[in-house]
Amino acid sequence: MSTLISRSVVNMKVFIIVNLCLPYLLHGTDGRKFRNDYYYYPEAAGWLKLHEVPATWNNAWLKCFREGAVLASPETENLNNTMKLLSANLQNSFAIYTGIHATFSKGDYYTIEGTPLSKINVTWAPGEPDNFGDKENCLAMYHNGTLADVDCNGIFPFLCYKKKTKLITNACGTIDTDYALNVKTGSCYKFHRFPQNWTQAFAACSGEGGYLAIINSNVEASVIRELYVSNPDSVMPGSFEKSMAHIGVSDWGRRGLWLTIHGETLNAAGYDKWVNGYPSADTTANMNRPCGTVFRDGLLANTKCGMVRPFICEKTPDSLEDYEYYE
Repeated sequence: MSTLISRSVVNMKVFIIVNLCLPYLLHGTDGRKFRNDYYYYPEAAGWLKLHEVPATWNNAWLKCFREGAVLASPETENLNNTMKLLSANLQNSFAIYTGIHATFSKGDYYTIEGTPLSKINVTWAPGEPDNFGDKENCLAMYHNGTLADVDCNGIFPFLCYKKKTKLITNACGTIDTDYALNVKTGSCYKFHRFPQNWTQAFAACSGEGGYLAIINSNVEASVIRELYVSNPDSVMPGSFEKSMAHIGVSDWGRRGLWLTIHGETLNAAGYDKWVNGYPSADTTANMNRPCGTVFRDGLLANTKCGMVRPFICEKTPDSLEDYEYYE
């Protein structure tokens, strides 16, 4: 009986140890971070983030780019093994995208970083590559580490990778030096001079770890005006409307109901000052202008979401305790 009890105790200890350690095995054992949604893996010599929501190859690389990383490629055996470990956790997908592609020139495969396929130790899945239908220009990795060429318009989960480098993290908790902390509001802001439509702007801010700016007070409106002063028309190349920028306001598909992207009415959020004549009283026009913008003077207007404009991202500073600076 005592032997059975001893074994039971040992088994319980093993169970506890495994379950306590498993999150660290899966998420990385090193405390270094370059942003708070990535984990550092020493064996991969960098940070990785698993995106479980599948996307096309183009959207996958763009998501990684906006996060300051690249679409991961199995360039080394250690990185290959780490990618296999992380992708094995996926329940509803048999493969993940890699950053290896031939989208610039048919058959000429390179990683996002420019490494040719010929310099990567590749194990192909049975029957691959086959360039089925002459439409397969991207490479996906099965959970066993083998590769296959696939249609870039297919949707797969993916991993973003940031190679270990010297990081200089600012007060906003990001390596993006365009974000600056404003002491008046306690938020960080970035003015994007290159225009996007409202949806693209939302995605860009999200990818950077922030969100389309939400004006919560007259003080914050003054901060927006100051951002505009620092970004005159002359520093925004191209021909597009530069007097207003996309911000985090939308009608959420309900005509005349104006909310922040965080679900608050503008009045509850603390700022509800519109340019004279806005929002449009014409319900037809209003339906076609469901996205919010801000003029240089800090007043609000509604616009067509498809219009390309500059935009302003806002970010809450992350705790600097999560970051290390090193070579």
